[in-house]
Amino acid sequence: MKLNTNNYKYKELTKWYRKPVNYHFKKNLNDHIPKIKKHISGNHVLYIGLSEFKKKFESSKHLSFIAIDEITSSDNITESKRLPFEDNSHDVIVIIHALDYTENPYELVREIDRIATNDAKVSLIGFNKFSLWGLVKPLMNKEASPWFLNFHSLYNVKEWFKVLGYDSSYKDTSAFIPITSKSISRHISKISILQKIFASSFGGLYFLVFDKKMIPLTPIKLKFTDKYMISSFPKSSLNRVK
Repeated sequence: MKLNTNNYKYKELTKWYRKPVNYHFKKNLNDHIPKIKKHISGNHVLYIGLSEFKKKFESSKHLSFIAIDEITSSDNITESKRLPFEDNSHDVIVIIHALDYTENPYELVREIDRIATNDAKVSLIGFNKFSLWGLVKPLMNKEASPWFLNFHSLYNVKEWFKVLGYDSSYKDTSAFIPITSKSISRHISKISILQKIFASSFGGLYFLVFDKKMIPLTPIKLKFTDKYMISSFPKSSLNRVK
């Protein structure tokens, strides 16, 4: 689970969120965080994402965090395939854009599962591949934010967690119209009807919450009606080796 070591790109996304032209996009994300927090509660919270949004979860009792825009190449996490936490150590895990940065997202998903307790809640926020944002991505500058990121579809993310035994308890998307210029940003509020119609499934940002479901194994008492007998092979079936 190697995170991208290019700290410059992490910082670029943080700068992108802070630009006035992206105000409505950032507001969409901030407005959804309280909705997500209604579905997650626990004592040991792990936050992996941009430092820009970490403060939204600082009220938690025990907060561990990895700010991906503050990682340097000297940090062990850039080379290690494991997160620096023990197995079954966190009952709430919040991921904001970290999945977009990994070269192998399923490795990160498996690491999340490793450190999650049996009743953990996992929340993810990232860029939605099946959206207008994903549609225009190939036409944009791949070196600029946020187009250098790996967009993932809601279906793929849900399948990755479903395979590991998680149920989806919350799903939403927002920010339907891609912000590619100041002129588009000015008209975002005027097309709110389109946002409400299409953003629920095809918005540029996805918001997901998963519940880890561990089914306890119930011991089954075996009942034997007949005794097991080991029968000898017929002599004719034995091949003697001389």
